[in-house]
Amino acid sequence: MAQGQGEHLASLATLMGVPAEQHAAFFAMTQERYTSLVKTGEASPVAMVKAINDAIVTHPVLAQASTR
Repeated sequence: MAQGQGEHLASLATLMGVPAEQHAAFFAMTQERYTSLVKTGEASPVAMVKAINDAIVTHPVLAQASTR
C-alpha cells in the first residue's frame, strides 16, 4: 500500500470488490492515505479493512464504482 502497487494490493482490491478498471484509483488512494489507513496500534486485519472501506466510500471515483 505504501508503494501504491503490487500483486498483494491488486488482490486486496479484487477481494474488496473494486472493479479492475478502478484498480489504479484504488492503488493511488491507498498510497495517498497510507498513514491514516495504517494507524499505530490498530493494525489488525479488521481495523484495516474497515479503514479501507471507509476510504472507498468517501472517494469520489471509487464510491461510484463500489459494489458494496
